[in-house]
Amino acid sequence: MCALSSLLLTTSAQTCKNQTFTNNKVFTSCRDLPHLTSYLHWTYEESTGKLEMAFRHGGINATDRWVAWGINPNNNLNSAMVGAQALVAISQSGGAPRVYTSSIAGYSTQLAEGNISYANSGLTGTRQDSEITIYATLTLPNGTTTLVHLWQDGPLSASTPQPHSMATSNLQAKETLDLLSGSR
Repeated sequence: MCALSSLLLTTSAQTCKNQTFTNNKVFTSCRDLPHLTSYLHWTYEESTGKLEMAFRHGGINATDRWVAWGINPNNNLNSAMVGAQALVAISQSGGAPRVYTSSIAGYSTQLAEGNISYANSGLTGTRQDSEITIYATLTLPNGTTTLVHLWQDGPLSASTPQPHSMATSNLQAKETLDLLSGSR
C-alpha cells in the first residue's frame, strides 16, 4: 500500500514546473497540457516573434511510436489538424528520436517530412526513459500573442507514422494558448 501511494504521489507530482532538461535548458513559461501526458515549455520574445520551445510527451514505452506538436496558423480550434505546421519525432531504438517538420494538409496524413510555414532552427529531440522531448525555435508572425496548438502520438509501421487513436483524449489534444500569460 505504501509503495502504491508513493507511486501515485510521484506520478501526480509530475508537472512542468518541476521538470528539468538533460541539456540544462531553462524556459520562462510552461504548461501541463490537459491530454496525453504532455507538457509545453517556452520562452517567447514578442518583439521578434521568436518562440523557443520544448514539447515533452510521456508514456512512450515502445520504440514503434511517433509524437508531434504543431501550430494551426489559421487559429482554427475546430479543425486544428488541417493546415497544422508540425514538429514530429519518430522513436528509435537505442538513441535519440529522428525529428523533422511536416505540414499537415488533411486528415489522412502520414506526417511526411517537408517544410513548414515558420522559419525554424535548433530542431532536435531527446528520449529519456519513456519521455520524448522535441526542441525548436520558431519565428512566428509579428504581433502573435495567442496560437492554436495541438499535440499527438501514434503508432509506426516501419518508420512511417500511422493514424493516431480516435480516443477522446486524442481528439481533445488541442487548445488556444496565450503565449504571454500561459493561459488557455
